Amino acid sequence: MDQYLGYAGYGMEYLRDTGYSIDQYLRDTRYNVDQYLRDTRYNVDQYLRYTRDNVKVDQYLVSPLVVWVICVLCVSGLLGFDAYILRRKYRSKVKRFIQQTRAVINDFRSARYYKPWNSAKPIIVTTKKQIQELSEASQVLSQRAVYADMFGFKHTLNGYDHHEVNTAKSRLFGRLLQVQGTANLPKVFPFLTKRLNESLGVQLRQGKLTPNGISLPVANTVRVLASRLMGVTFFGENLSADPKFADALLRHPKDMVSCLAAFQVTPGFLSSAVHSLITRGGQSQKLILSKLAYILGPGYESWDEPLPLKELTFAWNMVQLTRDNPYWTSSEQLAQNLLGAWFAAAHQPWMNLDFITLSLCVHPEIQDALREEIGDLEGLDYERLQNMPLLDSFIKETVRLHPLDTMAVRRKALKDYTFVGGAPFVKAGSTVCVSSYDKMHDDIDYPNPNSYQPRRFLDTRSPVRGTKFTDVSEKFPVWGFGSLACPGRFHASIVIKLILVHLIMKFDLRLEDEKARRLWSWETFTMPYESTRFVLKART
Repeated sequence: MDQYLGYAGYGMEYLRDTGYSIDQYLRDTRYNVDQYLRDTRYNVDQYLRYTRDNVKVDQYLVSPLVVWVICVLCVSGLLGFDAYILRRKYRSKVKRFIQQTRAVINDFRSARYYKPWNSAKPIIVTTKKQIQELSEASQVLSQRAVYADMFGFKHTLNGYDHHEVNTAKSRLFGRLLQVQGTANLPKVFPFLTKRLNESLGVQLRQGKLTPNGISLPVANTVRVLASRLMGVTFFGENLSADPKFADALLRHPKDMVSCLAAFQVTPGFLSSAVHSLITRGGQSQKLILSKLAYILGPGYESWDEPLPLKELTFAWNMVQLTRDNPYWTSSEQLAQNLLGAWFAAAHQPWMNLDFITLSLCVHPEIQDALREEIGDLEGLDYERLQNMPLLDSFIKETVRLHPLDTMAVRRKALKDYTFVGGAPFVKAGSTVCVSSYDKMHDDIDYPNPNSYQPRRFLDTRSPVRGTKFTDVSEKFPVWGFGSLACPGRFHASIVIKLILVHLIMKFDLRLEDEKARRLWSWETFTMPYESTRFVLKART
């Protein structure tokens, strides 16, 4: 029940954020249920007679069916369904829609639209050898395809071809993020610090003044800070500071997550309409792609960003790395792929940062210990930030206990596949993955796995002692595994650490309401409540 209440709360917050209300909707579309029933000559009694004769309705069907009917009514009104029916060329589509009603109802009964994969459960592999094979068999077990199913890349990434079997993309992002990007981080660091100070100041001015400090929503605050810093590494200072572009960079990942939820509760043939409704016709996506296609193409040399930062950005280096590769044929193609990388970079770090910030708020003793390790913000540079073992251990332990997803190294089988040794057999279309929850709660690798030990990776007797937050391992699979492990993990780590260090040294952190709900679960995902607030009290 808590799971569905949490989902309902998330939906209400989304409606409030977009300024959308039912009353406004009815006024704008001049559409109401009575008119709908008259125009379509369809009434409830007739529908119930049909379903009584043809469909077995039970108590588990009613709630999701009502949700779906509301979604259909909203989308129908937005699209002007009354006019839609009256156009003769669309009558066949309407007829087909009505004929599919029975199949849709059966899909709801099987919970098809409530799972990130189809009704079949994912296949879980456990041994290091199997995980290695899962990661490396990319020609058959596709990473892109499984996330395309979940997030609807066809719509949310402008027709992204996830079925293409080509290693050019993986090689590019490996070199761009993990090799060149990591080497450039020390040089980018001063620009990140500058942007953090600017963005944090803006957030504080927007906060609510209380007797104990400034109150801010945790989720939105860390989301904005992480997005602003990541924007510098991707696009430089000037472009990422443009208000419209910065807002689009912030909104597009939120739109994708909203679509992830919506696509699970709507039939596939409505996906395009639902995407258009949630994203306002793909507004943020179109703006970002338009800007990127220009700076990655005709505006590459004249792009308004001063040196040396311009040549340190992902956008600049992406063009440099693809100039002699015939696979990359246009700036639009580059823009689409860079947008995909932006989603990964903008989404996961802030979610982890939210969970970590909440842990700080409820453990003031950790704040004190970290301040002792940090010392002073004066002269803080990249190397010094990287050499804070308690900070690293604290972050890793928090992520271990609260992973964004309890499943990792997800892959979709593009065709039938059998693992070496004869098992498991994976049917085409099935999902294979690793249970990150089980791996990170193994009582051999993590003694007392359910206890919160911020120093676990620092000075305990755990077998994982001495490992770093960014280390890739089957024992800590949040970054993936093997050659396809997240190439941007070093950037995510430095952004998380930089924001935390500044918050810890400048403020005492606590929750505004210690009993406030902090996290909720949906499917295999852990999600933060948007309503949870923390109070920042300036330290003298």
